[in-house]
Amino acid sequence: GTVTGGNSFFALTESTRLEYELDESQLVRICPPGSRHLKGLSFGKPDWVTLRDCGERVWLLRPDADDKSEGLLRYVQFGSSTAVDQAYKCQIRNPWWRPPASPAPDLFFTYMSHRYPRLVTNAARVSFLNSMHGVRLRPGTVRAARAALPLMALNSATMLGAEIHGRSYGGGILKMEPREAAQLPLPAPAALEQAWHRLKAERSQFDRQLRHGYWTNVAKRVDEVLLGEVLGLSLADRTELHEAAASLRERRIGR
Repeated sequence: GTVTGGNSFFALTESTRLEYELDESQLVRICPPGSRHLKGLSFGKPDWVTLRDCGERVWLLRPDADDKSEGLLRYVQFGSSTAVDQAYKCQIRNPWWRPPASPAPDLFFTYMSHRYPRLVTNAARVSFLNSMHGVRLRPGTVRAARAALPLMALNSATMLGAEIHGRSYGGGILKMEPREAAQLPLPAPAALEQAWHRLKAERSQFDRQLRHGYWTNVAKRVDEVLLGEVLGLSLADRTELHEAAASLRERRIGR
């Protein structure tokens, strides 16, 4: 995601945009910094609008380099008065107040997690900051992948892989950098398509459960279909994977 050099200045709320009379053409829509708002299977335009109306930082400042509008000049002057321009990333940019904007990814990946890392479909097609990772699907990837991966990743094999490959930090935080995330075990395309075909009718129910924090039943259902019905793992094998992931998760959180 975009490294701004000062998120508190470059990531704006709607009220700040209006205060400085900044036009939407001078900004880029973003998923707000952090990942606490990524709760469901996807992040859609209604989610973005709700966060905008709740005062979250949903805009990234990115005007044209030759923009001399009055509101922008006032905002840039405010940034200079608070020494934002002295940050390293700002000093090596010209102009300092125009950060890059990462193209909208297909999915977001929460690389700092408490219970487990999440994949979330970027249905809103917004950009993002470096408080999360973005995933872009390769050309030729199965069509179902963008919608299916956030659900299919909620299985015991993937969760166990996260505990094994991720880094544990104070307070039970699990961190996964791109190299570690690339080692996560995920279903092969054929298995993903088969499981998604059987589960997609329940997607709305799963999304509601996840948004309310009820993720264990969702994971159990994914295990049943993906690991059991599609991949042929026995109940004993699925239980062993589930218990292994739960044991490592509990040990990490309890540190």
